[in-house]
Amino acid sequence: MKQLIYILFIFTILSCGNSDNYIQNVYVNFEIDLSLSEFSDLNSLGNSIIVSGGNKGIIIYRYANYEFKIYDRNCSYEPNLACSYIDSINSSLAFCGCCSSAFLLDQDGMAANSPAILPLKMYNYAVENNYLHVFN
Repeated sequence: MKQLIYILFIFTILSCGNSDNYIQNVYVNFEIDLSLSEFSDLNSLGNSIIVSGGNKGIIIYRYANYEFKIYDRNCSYEPNLACSYIDSINSSLAFCGCCSSAFLLDQDGMAANSPAILPLKMYNYAVENNYLHVFN
């Protein structure tokens, strides 16, 4: 009986998969001044910009008057591939040119089509005065 439990335990550990198939956790902590001209696209609802940070960049999407949605640019499908990142955004749809997945920026980064089934990784934010603080 002990041997069976030991074998099941080893099988469970080995079947968990490779951690390279997950979007890595990286430290994110920065502020942007929303009054600067380089961030003026965020003054309109439904617009987005891409800034450096995170794994392969960060997408900042203006969701509502005082609400943003902040995502890692790394695609959730095979994120360890060099080409696995959001390379274009059209309104509230973000596209990965590597796997042809699309993500809904206005719906918490949910995958809109396959092969991706997981949403984009989200970051926290706070708005004070005209500053957007992005962090995890």
